[in-house]
Parts: sequence; C-alpha cells; structure tokens
Amino acid sequence: MKDKLKQSIVAITSANLKRILYARQMSQRELALKANIPVPTISRYFLGNGAITSKNLVKIAKVLNVEPDEIDPSYQSTSDFLATLSEKSDDPQLNFRADYLKQLIQNSHLSIHEVADKLDLKAVTVYKWLTGVSSPNKDNTAKLAALFNISVDYLTDSSTISDLTPQQTQILKALPKDLTNQQVTLIISLIKSVLDNTN
Repeated sequence: MKDKLKQSIVAITSANLKRILYARQMSQRELALKANIPVPTISRYFLGNGAITSKNLVKIAKVLNVEPDEIDPSYQSTSDFLATLSEKSDDPQLNFRADYLKQLIQNSHLSIHEVADKLDLKAVTVYKWLTGVSSPNKDNTAKLAALFNISVDYLTDSSTISDLTPQQTQILKALPKDLTNQQVTLIISLIKSVLDNTN
C-alpha cells in the first residue's frame, strides 16, 4: 500500500508542477535556472519519473511562490508522514467507496488540494482515501457527503453505486436529500433499467 501511495503522490506532484508552471507561464528551463537545479532533473519531476527531493522541493516552491505541499502533498516532517500512513478509519464498518469519491471529484472539477482545503485537511489524507491506504472516519465521511451534496450512504454503500456512470451520478446528485435509502435504491435501479433498454 505504501508503494501505491508513493506512486500516486509522484503522479499528483507531477500534475501539480505542470499546473503551476502553466499558470506562471514558465518553462521547465526557466524553472531549472531560477531554482539552480539541472534541467534533466526538472524534466524528470515534470514527467513524474521520480519523487522530488525535499531540498529541491523547497527550492522549486520558493521560485514558484507556493508552499511546498501545494506541489507535493506529502511534504511534512518524516515522523508526521509515517504516522499518517499508518492511520486507518476509526470505523471499519463504513465500507468506504474510494472509486466513487474519485468519480465525485472528477465530476466536480475540483483538485485534490481544493477538496482537502474545503475539509480543512492535508491533501495527502485525501490521496490516502483515494488509493485505499486508509478510509475517512465518520466525521470526514459526513463532511465529504456535505461537500458533494450527497448522502453518506452513497460513499459507503457498495451495493448501489459501484457501477454508476458519471451521468448517472449527476442524476443522483439532483435528487432531493430527504429521500429514504429504499427510494434512492429504487431510483438507481430505474436509471439502470432505462439506460440498459436504450442501449
């Protein structure tokens, strides 16, 4: 799991670096010169072919005028990071759906960092949920549900939402919040049935 998390963080770090460079209208070469880091090294980070060392991360963040964890969400003290890796949900009965959270985030057009900010959490915590390293506790699951305007059941019930498309989830998000779980399950069945018959 830790390897999976590390790979995810490298990929997200690369995406964050690309996004920030684009926003600053700065080339990899300019960044390399200003940060005093070899161009091939910057290129490697840009392509996601390795983690950025802490020393280089601080240099890059300074040049780009951002906090280091805006580029690499795992940037924190080593002891804190190792402690957070070992955290698990305080309620294993929740059966949290990481795949559905990914879908919600994609549909919302929010970045992982923006989701974390709205929940007042570190971005690495959200990455851990997405990669299955850990699951959110009841409070954070409720916060996620409120953020995306959905029922907590959508994030924890694997039987009803596992094979919904983004279009189907958009329909579900438009439903009234006061529906019972049985009503929601019935509506999901109807959506699937209609779509199956039209294909």
